[in-house]
Amino acid sequence: MSTDGLGTPLAGQVVLVTGGARGIGAATGVALAQAGATVWLTDVLACDEAVATVRESGGQAHGRPLDIRDRDACAGIVEEILAAHGRIDALVANAGVCPAGTVAGDWAQWQHVIDVNLNGTQNSVAAVWGPMCAQRRGRIVIVSSMAWYQGGVIVGTEYSASKAALIGMTRHVARNGGPHGVLCNAVAPGLIDTDMTAEFPRGDLELIPLRRRGTAEDVAGPIRFLCGPDSAYMTDCVLNVTGGMVLAA
Repeated sequence: MSTDGLGTPLAGQVVLVTGGARGIGAATGVALAQAGATVWLTDVLACDEAVATVRESGGQAHGRPLDIRDRDACAGIVEEILAAHGRIDALVANAGVCPAGTVAGDWAQWQHVIDVNLNGTQNSVAAVWGPMCAQRRGRIVIVSSMAWYQGGVIVGTEYSASKAALIGMTRHVARNGGPHGVLCNAVAPGLIDTDMTAEFPRGDLELIPLRRRGTAEDVAGPIRFLCGPDSAYMTDCVLNVTGGMVLAA
């Protein structure tokens, strides 16, 4: 298994990744497994291909169906992980939806996006909170978006609102988790090429100092860092993964 010279700083650790079937979630699964973790990939989509990719690279992975809007189902996945491994070291709360929209968009779409992006993330965090506090250690990485501070153009108000709310959630969990050894940070990706954004306009690369759109792997690396030992004194941080596009905000 290739580790790109990074070694295996996550050896023996168990990480739950939501939205793990494709895109950032699938790339994160590979990155974490290459660092030595056993990853549990969950999604409303089939995770078979993502799990196979991890295993083909020599990593350990399991896939499970999960709709993060179902609070009991989130708790059930964590219970299964604890039964299998006796621990859960990190949660990557990545699952979300990103439909195009407007300021005065469709009310049903507003409810759906908030239910998945915000309520679903809370369900995921709530599921790991008790076990992590009990074991006095844990990492929670919440995937937000640069839309939280810049606002969206193609996406609807509900997307920007949900991603901004996730930053507030990150801060709250970080403050309350710190005394229990539970660290919580966020990543805020910019224009990333994934299946979810494939139909969106390409955008003006002149707005990005690095002059390219990001890849899922570009985001997976910072997530791996936040799950690992080198970020042991970091909590309540937001890592902007935008190729410098934050400078255009």
